[in-house]
Amino acid sequence: MSEPLTRSRSHQNLDLMPKEAQTVNVGESDGWLNIGQYSVFAWSVSGVESCIVIKSEDVHIVFDMGVAVPESVRGMNVFITHGHVDHIGAVANHVSKRGLNGMKPARYFVPPHLVDNLKSVTKAHYEMAETVEALENVKVLPFAEGDCVRLNSRFFVKTFPTVHRICSQGYIVYKEEKRLKEEYRGMEGFEVAALHREGREIHEVSITPEIAYTGDTVFDIFLNPPNPDLLKVKLLITEATFLDDEIGKNMVQKARDRGHTHLCEIAQNAELFEDVEHIVLVHFSNKYPPKYISDCIRDKLPLSLRNKVTPGTVAKATKATCQL
Repeated sequence: MSEPLTRSRSHQNLDLMPKEAQTVNVGESDGWLNIGQYSVFAWSVSGVESCIVIKSEDVHIVFDMGVAVPESVRGMNVFITHGHVDHIGAVANHVSKRGLNGMKPARYFVPPHLVDNLKSVTKAHYEMAETVEALENVKVLPFAEGDCVRLNSRFFVKTFPTVHRICSQGYIVYKEEKRLKEEYRGMEGFEVAALHREGREIHEVSITPEIAYTGDTVFDIFLNPPNPDLLKVKLLITEATFLDDEIGKNMVQKARDRGHTHLCEIAQNAELFEDVEHIVLVHFSNKYPPKYISDCIRDKLPLSLRNKVTPGTVAKATKATCQL
């Protein structure tokens, strides 16, 4: 009997994956990682391209746009960490894809010094494309330290400085919940409504740091957090560009010199992440295959960290992004 003309999506994905990647968990068949209450699509390879998509029932957010993966197109709020091409180079592509699908213009939040340059780039794409009107006036918005951007009635974002080879910043997503004060919870609805009409403050507001994304950075931001909430989030997405220990070379220092983090720095400071519920590591060097990444995490991290760390290796599970 001949092979069916159609195959399942998971089988199609396996065809694209190197054999060794097929033995490593890179998430669901479509690449999504289910981390607590959030789904994470972590497409990231150091120096190649990074785009991190996070969604739940209440929020849909994108960090960095070095490649406009299909999973990012529905993201209306995109937060860029810095100006390296592998983190910002696909903004015009993202704008174009949304425009061609009839979607409303997205908002692109960037460090303030990048606004004019990014607007020039997208305007140049508009002039070259001629027909993609969405590229004419892209919503590139400055997002400076101390600013706050609201995503919806329950979520907002703040930025914090990171340490890379160029000016860079990370982001923390907060969840704001309003609930009835304890002294009013046993009352009838009409009684509570009457108090509200009288001007009584009947609600209390709780704010929880939910998600942090660092982008490219040295490990120092965890030793001296620019925002204490960085180490209190439910989900931390951070880089581990370097993993190996080459004989005769100080690879930790090499990582620092290039503005990145080495996995050993995370392992040696496990106690810092005690209050973080989940960690997704991304931005691995292109020279590391998925199985090597998985082995390093298993062998180098203490158990307290190993149980909460998930590597984001879906970008390495296709032939297109294997080592050149």
